[in-house]
Amino acid sequence: MKKLLILIGLFTIISIVVFQSQESEVQTIVMSDFTLENMDGETISITEFRGKKTLINFWATWCRPCRKEMPMLNSVYLSQDPSEFSVVGIAIDKQDKVIQFVAELGIDFPIMIGQSEAYDIMKTLGNEALTLPYTILIDEKGEVVWSKNTELMHSDMDEVLNLE
Repeated sequence: MKKLLILIGLFTIISIVVFQSQESEVQTIVMSDFTLENMDGETISITEFRGKKTLINFWATWCRPCRKEMPMLNSVYLSQDPSEFSVVGIAIDKQDKVIQFVAELGIDFPIMIGQSEAYDIMKTLGNEALTLPYTILIDEKGEVVWSKNTELMHSDMDEVLNLE
């Protein structure tokens, strides 16, 4: 009986890990407008990034995988033509913690800050489990064309940058 319970427990854990780490098949989701504050407390609309591909990364300072992928996201942001491609971070955290973290890492891409409202946005954009990090690529028309709900790898960035 004990072995059966252990097997059931292991199967459950493996199923959860596999489910959460798979790239999700993106159904056509058109991103509706939303506004959040930036680090200076100014209200920013996501529509400011329409007309170009935009990689949106939901993250938090307490999320270890989120912290690990930030330098790569910043490199991608700096290496792309800003008229064609942008990176936007949406921090689900307190403003003071975000400001300190961004300063420590020297992040250059725009950061929007939200808490419960950012979770709501993330859910409408396909992350039902509300896992972090969560990254989506929005095309020029505002449609979600790619998403991933685990830490980004260099191969993911290659895929994103080569999507038509």
